[in-house]
Amino acid sequence: MNNNSFVVTIPKDLKKVKAKLLFGLTKRQAIGFGIAILIGIPIFLLLKDFSLDAAMYGLLISAAPIIFGTLYQKNNMVSETWIKLYLEYTYLNPLKRYYKVCLKNKLLAKARRMTNAKKKKQKFVPSSTLAS
Repeated sequence: MNNNSFVVTIPKDLKKVKAKLLFGLTKRQAIGFGIAILIGIPIFLLLKDFSLDAAMYGLLISAAPIIFGTLYQKNNMVSETWIKLYLEYTYLNPLKRYYKVCLKNKLLAKARRMTNAKKKKQKFVPSSTLAS
């Protein structure tokens, strides 16, 4: 009796499958950790002579943003793409647009009452003069 029944689970969305390269890390993660090591270790060695606590804080402050950027994903977007889109939609292309009146659209703005025309000030008439 030869029973060769294997159960292999196949994910429904194959885009979520990532190839593991080194120590179970993806190519992107391996590059990110390598850059963090290349930047963090020299800072640690330079600050080690001053104080070991300062060296550890220097290593943490220099390597943590790189590791965070390597590992963080929101809505299946990597951190660089997410930050770029956030800055673009917040500062470069805000949702609220202001209407500017220029020579080309001055007549249209007047027709739609969108101009900031100065209103004539009415003279103040005291109510005592009206009653008499």
